[in-house]
Amino acid sequence: MRNETLRRPIDDGTDLVRLKAMCGEITQYLDRAQKAISDEIGNYPTPIPRCDAQFNHLYEQRTRLSDQLNRIAALGDGKITRADYVESITTFVDAAPFTDDAGERDLKSRLKAALANL
Repeated sequence: MRNETLRRPIDDGTDLVRLKAMCGEITQYLDRAQKAISDEIGNYPTPIPRCDAQFNHLYEQRTRLSDQLNRIAALGDGKITRADYVESITTFVDAAPFTDDAGERDLKSRLKAALANL
């Protein structure tokens, strides 16, 4: 089914609108999560030892969020195909959790269902 979804052309533009909206939801969630983690890092008590596991975890989360945001932002460059959108959304859905937030699990679940119905 996944390959069928990737190969199907964008029809009358409806799919494109839906796929763009889904990427917009991902971007909004990732922006909020990245800001929250950046705030937490900014308020972290100093001095921070290199072996501080919690700080290192926050830093890694922020990097992963930034990488995912950059992948989605790259969709704005050049001619974008249905497969490009589907791949970007699928990459987010299949990725290890970025946060412990239940909202992320809900978003991934909704996006997975929406992809299946395209």
